[in-house]
Amino acid sequence: MRKILNLILISVILTPTLLESLPKSKGRTYAPEEGTFDRRKRIVIQPKCRLKSEKKVPGDVVCTYQSQKKGAKDKEIYLGSPGNTCQKEITCPKK
Repeated sequence: MRKILNLILISVILTPTLLESLPKSKGRTYAPEEGTFDRRKRIVIQPKCRLKSEKKVPGDVVCTYQSQKKGAKDKEIYLGSPGNTCQKEITCPKK
């Protein structure tokens, strides 16, 4: 009977210290399953272009946009019809 009480007492005392010495978990980690589609890899950040000027040429509208990137040339877009108006901000064309 005394041996059983000693074992219980020792296990109650040693259990918290043993649990503290175990390695801590890393928390949540992201690991997609093999063969699944991972959307985060497809996010592409494109620079914005802001409207700099709008010219109305006979039969056409010319929009001049300025890129956010330093040193980038201004982009000119021809809308092709005199009734259209330029947007204030667009995603920059690659050309």
